[in-house]
Amino acid sequence: MTKIALLSSVSLMSIVLCCLGCSAPKVSSSSQPLVSAKSTRSPAVIEAEVERLLSLMTLEEKGSLVHANGKFSVAAIERLGIHETWLSDGPHGVREEISRHSWDAAGWTSDYSTYLPPLTTVAASWDRNMAQLHGNVLGSEARHRGKDFILGPGVNLARLPLYGRNFEYFGEDPYLTGKLAVEEVKAIQRNDVAATVKHYALNTQELNRIGVDAKPDERTLREIYLPAFEMTVKEGGALSLMGGYNQVRGTNANQSRHLVMDILKGEWGFKGILMTDWNVDINTFDAAMNGLDLEMGTDVSEYSQYFLAEPLLAMIRDGKIPESVLDDKVRRMLRVQLTMGMMDKQRLSGQRNTEEHQQAAKKIAQEGIVLLKNDDSILPLDKSKVRNLLVLGPNVDRPHGAGGGSSTVKALYEVTPLQGLKNALGENVNITFMRTRKSAAILPIDGIFVETRHWTGTPAWNTEFYSSADRTQRLSFDTAPDSAYKAKAGKTEFVTMSADVRPKSTGVHTFKISALGKLQLRIDGEVVFSHTGTSKKIVRHNVNLSQGQVYRVDILYDGDQEFLLGWDTPGNIFSSRDDVIAAAKKADTVIYVGGLSHGDDREAIDRTDMKLPNDQDSVIETLLAVKPSTLVVMIAGSAVEMPWAAKAKALLWSSYGGMEAGNALSDVLFGVVNPSGKLPITLPHKLEDTPAIALNDYNAIENLYPEGVFMGYRWFEEKNIEPLFPFGFGLSYTTFKYSNLRLSTNALKKGDTLTVTVDVTNTGKVAGSEVVQLYIGDVAASVPRPAKELKGFDKAFLLPGQTKTLAFTVNQRDLAFWDVNSNDWLAEEGDFDVLIGASVADVRLAKRFSYNQ
Repeated sequence: MTKIALLSSVSLMSIVLCCLGCSAPKVSSSSQPLVSAKSTRSPAVIEAEVERLLSLMTLEEKGSLVHANGKFSVAAIERLGIHETWLSDGPHGVREEISRHSWDAAGWTSDYSTYLPPLTTVAASWDRNMAQLHGNVLGSEARHRGKDFILGPGVNLARLPLYGRNFEYFGEDPYLTGKLAVEEVKAIQRNDVAATVKHYALNTQELNRIGVDAKPDERTLREIYLPAFEMTVKEGGALSLMGGYNQVRGTNANQSRHLVMDILKGEWGFKGILMTDWNVDINTFDAAMNGLDLEMGTDVSEYSQYFLAEPLLAMIRDGKIPESVLDDKVRRMLRVQLTMGMMDKQRLSGQRNTEEHQQAAKKIAQEGIVLLKNDDSILPLDKSKVRNLLVLGPNVDRPHGAGGGSSTVKALYEVTPLQGLKNALGENVNITFMRTRKSAAILPIDGIFVETRHWTGTPAWNTEFYSSADRTQRLSFDTAPDSAYKAKAGKTEFVTMSADVRPKSTGVHTFKISALGKLQLRIDGEVVFSHTGTSKKIVRHNVNLSQGQVYRVDILYDGDQEFLLGWDTPGNIFSSRDDVIAAAKKADTVIYVGGLSHGDDREAIDRTDMKLPNDQDSVIETLLAVKPSTLVVMIAGSAVEMPWAAKAKALLWSSYGGMEAGNALSDVLFGVVNPSGKLPITLPHKLEDTPAIALNDYNAIENLYPEGVFMGYRWFEEKNIEPLFPFGFGLSYTTFKYSNLRLSTNALKKGDTLTVTVDVTNTGKVAGSEVVQLYIGDVAASVPRPAKELKGFDKAFLLPGQTKTLAFTVNQRDLAFWDVNSNDWLAEEGDFDVLIGASVADVRLAKRFSYNQ
């Protein structure tokens, strides 16, 4: 389907708003400007109405507002005019409609949304305007779908490159994350939707995410993992926070008195609601007494059995919990409902799938692409000189919207890099798309074929464990990310893995099996293959399958080792390495688009290593040897090892780019857009260079955070480890000069602020944008401190020869560390350095000032 045809469907999709028999929020097809007069929602009026409504409620009605009555809803109190509250997953698009009481898709045809680039792309833009644009679209589309809360943005930090949800967040730095998240929150809430900042706090891995216990020291907690949450509360006015799955110092984060009562609702004065994620490890008394306000998902048969449902009311009736505790939760819920206009006839109705929103997605994707290498000025490409283009790589023609977990988006369309290149080059250029791999490779069946879903939304294989080979007594149930399995060493297991699989072509599908043990393959209940393997030798079996038909695939395994099920689909889609080499030699331009996918970056599972999957390194090495000018594009939500990077002359880094990703990438490749993105994470040479791995603090039981405040780039500088590419790094098709650094004072006094100004000039031949970064260094401190800490950034667009003056404000908090003795922020007297750079490793200008009490 052409782009024109796709866009022409927007108007149709935006008016087909029937619910097809599902119980769901009512939506309006009308649209309004994203500005609303809210004089009737003044704090005084809202607080008075909160008290009035609360005074009229029965105990049971109060209780109905602090727990879910559906997968994504909270009950109405119709007699008081309190509407049902509807929530939706984000944070880069409104999730497809889910059935009211199950994780099944509701089956709507009217729940397509704009698939925005994930927040790691926003972070790579280093642009507050992009965060505002992102939040504005997200909030508007949530309202158009009848949602009251959008579950985002996420502000957890990329402590570990293996973390499955890094792509959902803003990178590794608390200041960059916080400042961008503040703009995102404000923009969402301007659309009469409550932003839900998540996951509070210390949710830094998916490995045993519910059970792992985070135990950082207080200074590390305050300086690294809480500032972004604090900024969204104090500066962004966030109406809602979502607690983490993980434990914090022995109890679930949602019921941690220190996190919630002492800090969030105490020190920060948070007046909104704290809600749970789905299926968290809480209990009634601790959750109620320690500040949890809304329980959204618990694995019980009836909503009345949620911890904050009938069990809470019973404890209140028995005098074990004061009713005032419940009253506080209800006040918060009512306050949020009134603030976002749920009882307001003038409430905004939002817009969805508009051309404006699609162009916003494209703009964010463009701004978030990072140029890492451009030796010999290979880029931008000259369209007039591209006549025979070879494109390779697993991400050339792979969509990413419907993956990753709860952040999955039912995109109206998605432009892949291949389609973007075709759109840019037209019909006069010969574009060859090839796939290659090791000839004997066996890979798990790709998730794009798997219909079965983990409850988070990711493709999954249901995994059942039995006591014996007859499979009459089931011991346990789990899910697996793909069709591969390793048994626990030394123990024979009886395992059945099952999934609904939908082929994308008709014909012979060659199933490839490697098994150590006994394996049986069934399709729709019929045994099609049996095998007992004593080696990892690959065996094959052909089966005729039809495109679009769903087949139940069961793998029955008895053994104490491992198995792997893969397949080759009809047609020879993989070219030999010799054919690829010949095509590369013939082509005038070669582009490799690889990296990760949401088979790797996904909720509920961490990666097991930092390597590129599926023989990509070997393919890239081959291409660079044959065609040194090969352009390499990495698409990933987390760091990957790139052992061939020194050989690549042109290297681009992009996170998942949303529905316009292919067009955005082509615009950068051909110079329509000058890349201006900067890395929001450090790209290490190898996994062992990162602190959690180097200090052996990645496990399923507890994380002690022994690196302390030296996380991310702070660690690399402290340990003098040179990364592959440093935090804040990114090139341009032009050049910039920094000059004339000035400080408003050389002696800052307590309570005052310091203004830092610097001139930046475009010294090249094309227009472009530069991100200027301000770091602070404490010259001599009483505690170990990072050499540099980001405390300011700004992005300036400059025409050739143009100069702009950028100004930054430094305050006392920017100089401070968390003092464990006074239990407060402390800025010590002494000298501090202002460091202005193009990255953390590229400081261009510096000045010193003193701070005195």
